[in-house]
Parts: sequence; structure tokens; C-alpha cells
Amino acid sequence: MKEDTLIKRILRENNVVTVFQPVVSLKEMRIVGFEALSRGICSETGNIIQPTAMFQMAREENCDLELDRLCRRTAMKAYKTIPNYNKYLLFLNIDTCVIDKNDTESANYTKALTDEFGINYSSISLEIVESKIENNQNLVHFVDNYKKLGYYVSLDDFGAMHSNMNRIILSKPNIIKIDMGLIRNIHDNYYQQSIITSIIDIAKKTGALTLAEGLENMEDIMKSYELGIDLYQGFFFHRPCIDVGSAAGFIQDKINYTVGYVKNKLAENVTIRKNRHTNFENITSLLKHEAKGRSLEAFYKALEANVGFFPEIERIFILDNTGIQTLPSVINPSHKLKKTKSFSMFHENHSDHSLKDYYYYLKKLDAGRYFTDTFISSTSGNILRTMSCTVSVRDENFILCIDFIDSVKS
Repeated sequence: MKEDTLIKRILRENNVVTVFQPVVSLKEMRIVGFEALSRGICSETGNIIQPTAMFQMAREENCDLELDRLCRRTAMKAYKTIPNYNKYLLFLNIDTCVIDKNDTESANYTKALTDEFGINYSSISLEIVESKIENNQNLVHFVDNYKKLGYYVSLDDFGAMHSNMNRIILSKPNIIKIDMGLIRNIHDNYYQQSIITSIIDIAKKTGALTLAEGLENMEDIMKSYELGIDLYQGFFFHRPCIDVGSAAGFIQDKINYTVGYVKNKLAENVTIRKNRHTNFENITSLLKHEAKGRSLEAFYKALEANVGFFPEIERIFILDNTGIQTLPSVINPSHKLKKTKSFSMFHENHSDHSLKDYYYYLKKLDAGRYFTDTFISSTSGNILRTMSCTVSVRDENFILCIDFIDSVKS
């Protein structure tokens, strides 16, 4: 006689419930959908079994496909109880066993369920954790089949485990859900911001939307918005719940409050950046003034003498009119550097900067000043922005380049 295990009882008794977590759009100021999340219930104790543990038990007993089907059926049935459900997108998780086993009946089961419950195909976004899929061909076949029917496809937990950009090319998702591991504390981590900016850029070029998962505080939401995230999900807006109809009013109030905060913070940040930019220009004007009546060597020594008065500066260097650096960089002694030289500084003697943005665009645009995008200093770890401008030294034009410390926290 086979052992009557917990997972077998859950399946036999259909003891799975669906809870929903809202997905919101701040630009549209509304709930755009709900992710269906499954929970198992132990009939003997009433304990809730989390999905990770439940599916692990199912895999160990080779009944993961059966559990996945039960979860999908329960989710669609619960979705139909949401007031005006057809106004919302249902984010429906698909266990990777459905794709990896490449079984025709299993692959078509979601379509059959959708037809059974009378749900429009375009009301469902199938969520796939691409990093767990072993066979790329099966992934492509599954995605193509359902997208042709009108379903949306989301790549879930992107950026976790072994996610790779190649899967975006293969699956051509409609939505890329960025894993909470990359989102959490994004407001305070430039490396995370840079990675997410790259994902957003790829999403825009491939026609996909981006969704930030696991949002729990306003600071991370603000930074996500600044970077260009399209959709938002997390405990901040609401924890997963069964009765989303009753929670809809509270969620909408939270959205409205968040939109107001974002608007105010954007205006505040514009002012901060404008003032900082003006400060950088004023410092530059003061340093340029030191060139009057001096030789290049005397101007260089004046920069060395004055750089310590400006904590906003990390480094200064001078290029000739062709983009060649002939003098060493002037390093601000007031900053503690992790390294005494960056990689580029090992080769700065007579180095050619003519393809660098701060030289090329200054010349090409014939502008008085040019500011680069921000980057991380390899010597200090500071977030920098290089400003370049022309400076006349005894009737000969040079390019003055200043690495300013630039960081605005949301």
C-alpha cells in the first residue's frame, strides 16, 4: 500500500487555494492585473503550505504536472470571481515541467482550461521562470504556440539564478519581470541600477514591458520609476490576498499616494540636479580663470594647488586640441582612494582621448561644455560625471576635463 503523503492528500482533496497580488501601473494610475499565487492546505492541521515547498514535494513524488494543473484550474476559477475580472490581466504561473516534458496534452491544457472557463486568451499572461528551463527548443515552441493564440508571455524572476539575455531573444516575451533580488535596495546601489537599466534598454528595443517585483518601500519604487520601469508589484501595494475585490479601494488609494509622491520627488530631483549642475559650472569657471596669463605648466600647478578646495572634484586632466593628454591627472587629495591609479591612468602619459565622449562630442557639437553620463570610478567607487570644456592657455586651446562626484538619492 502506497504511503498517503501530504502532497497526495492535497491533490486528492483539491486542497489548493489561490491568492492574488496586484500589478500596478503608476503612469496609468491603476491596477492592471493580478498574479495568481497558489497555497496548499493541510486538511489535518489547517497549515498553509507555501508553493516552493509544495512543488518540491510534488517533484519528489513525480506528481508536479498534476499539481501544476490543479493550481492553474484553481487560479482561473478564482480569477472569474474578481469583480470586473475581464478588466485585469491574470498573471498565471506555469511550472517548467510543462515545458520540459514537451507533452502535447500538457502544453495545450492551459488553452483547454481557458476555453472551459470562458476567459479571453488576451486576458492571461503566462509566467515562465526561464532560468529553470532546460530545453530552449521546447521554450520557443511553447511560447510561439501560446502567443499566436493571443496570450501574453512573461519571463518571471529575470536576473535570478542562471538567467541570460539569450532567453529574451528566444522567447520574445511581452513582459520581463525583474527579480526582487535585483530590485531590493536599488535606490542605494548603483551597480543594480546599471544592470536594470540594461534590462530596460533591451526590453524597449524588443517591445517588452518591464515589471519590478518585490517592492516594499517608496525609495525603491522611486528609483525604479526614474530608471523607466513600466509595472510594479510588491508588499508595498498589497500582500497577496483572496478577496481582492474588497482590497481594490485600498490598493487604488496606495497607487494615488505613490503617484503624488513620485511627482513631488521628480520635481525636487530636477531642482537638485539643476543646482548641482550650476555648481559644477561655477567651479569650472573659477578653475578656467586660473589659466589667464599663465603657461600650461603654471596653470597645471594652479590646478594642483586649488583642487583640494572643491570636494565635488575627484580628478582633473588636460587634453590638447587633438585629444592627447600630455600631463598627469590632478587628483584631489581630500578623497580617500581605493587605488592610487585607475586602469586608464596607467596609460595616461600621451594617451589619446579623441574617441572619448567628453572630447568627441565637445568637438562635434561645437558646444561650450559637455557632461557625460554617470559612471563608477575605479579608484574611489564614487559615482562620477566628467565635464569637459575648452580653455585658452596663452592663445592655445586645450580641453579641461573634470571628474565631478555626482549622485542624487531618491
